[in-house]
Amino acid sequence: MSMNAGMTTSDPTRSRPALLDRLRGCFVADPRPGTLPGGRTEALRRLQTYDPAAYGRTRNHLSGTVSHLSPYLRHGMLSAVEVREHLKARFPNDPARLEEFLRQLAWRDFFEKVLAWHGRGLDDDLEEPKHAVARSARMPLDVVKGDTGLPCVDGMLHELFESGYLHNHARLWFAAYLCHFRGVRWQEGATLFRQHLYDGDVASNSCSWQWVEGTFASKPYFMNKENVATFSGGKWCDTCAAKCPFDADYPTLQHRLFAGSTAPLATRSVEVGTRNQAVTAPVSPDDIGPVPPATDLVWVHDAAMSWDDAALTANPTAAAVFVFDEPALRAEPWAYHRLAFVLDGLDDLYTHLPNPTKFTLVGDPAERLAALAGKLGATTIHVSEHPNPWVVETAEKLQSTFKLVVHPRPAFAEYPQEPKRFSRYWEKVAPQVLGYRPKSSKRPHQ
Repeated sequence: MSMNAGMTTSDPTRSRPALLDRLRGCFVADPRPGTLPGGRTEALRRLQTYDPAAYGRTRNHLSGTVSHLSPYLRHGMLSAVEVREHLKARFPNDPARLEEFLRQLAWRDFFEKVLAWHGRGLDDDLEEPKHAVARSARMPLDVVKGDTGLPCVDGMLHELFESGYLHNHARLWFAAYLCHFRGVRWQEGATLFRQHLYDGDVASNSCSWQWVEGTFASKPYFMNKENVATFSGGKWCDTCAAKCPFDADYPTLQHRLFAGSTAPLATRSVEVGTRNQAVTAPVSPDDIGPVPPATDLVWVHDAAMSWDDAALTANPTAAAVFVFDEPALRAEPWAYHRLAFVLDGLDDLYTHLPNPTKFTLVGDPAERLAALAGKLGATTIHVSEHPNPWVVETAEKLQSTFKLVVHPRPAFAEYPQEPKRFSRYWEKVAPQVLGYRPKSSKRPHQ
């Protein structure tokens, strides 16, 4: 069997270098140690040790007791439902301990419902912006290099590039800086985050950027110096000697940013993700090689990487296959640490799966899955449902040739209406999520 295309992961130490070679050109920066460990095993360990008791009080502070579970939720190594049920079982009769954390967890479900409703329409403004300031599609070179001269912004960028993580409050600050203070379209920032964040996805990422821009909110979000200093613990502001563009009260900033003056333009056009340019290797034709026959195949996509996933548990003898979407990754390469996280997840997943045949492929997902199914003699392809457009579109291509079985995920909350505002959503679903109706469904964002 060719190691360039299809392989089991029974020997991960040999398969990973081959995969990285096959994926050259699909990631930026060089392979390095110290990346966040991926996989359901690590996700469960983190979940079992997390206590949200101080979450509601500290979540807006960069030093707050957040869970760091979002990368595992993003890749389906954990589900929001099992996080909720685990915490309820671990802390029974203590709703005050859980309420704010579960409310924030519901944002993920809300954003996924927005994605399910709009599909690829989420790439565009969902609403008219609540201001008339022009935006540029040019990403500033100093932003891509993390060299804006502002300690807070550069600190956020360096953390993003090096660790693949940013606290949610820091994400909002940076988004406000890029959109409102630099006049860049939110889509450019969303692309930057998708490439570098371990939990970068379409739903939460694009919806959050639109929330900041004001194309999915009643007003744009922005911050001032006092807000940054307070919730960062002064980590940048206390020693900052730069001229601070945020150093004003909110009415002054609002007038300065949105009173009709044009925002500054980017210095020149750059491709996001070229901070460390990867070497593109020629692509060799894939050769799956001989395989044992199987009537069923389970497609494991990158938002369903759990051995507890419904499509896998229902088909323990089927062939299991994961496909790296090469066309998408060449168009928008991931940072290496994102790729390493998924590779860890695959190693962990395949170690725990009873399925006798397991493959990791590279290429166009629909083409590779169809070719493998043909080799196996499989007539049925199973997949776990997800609103991500590449999952939906690949499934649509496959169902014209194969019997496609889509396995539903446990619902975090039922909300059949169009999801427009979280406050309306939460008012309806809070009793489903919490088991009771909270005293107040609204929380101010700081």
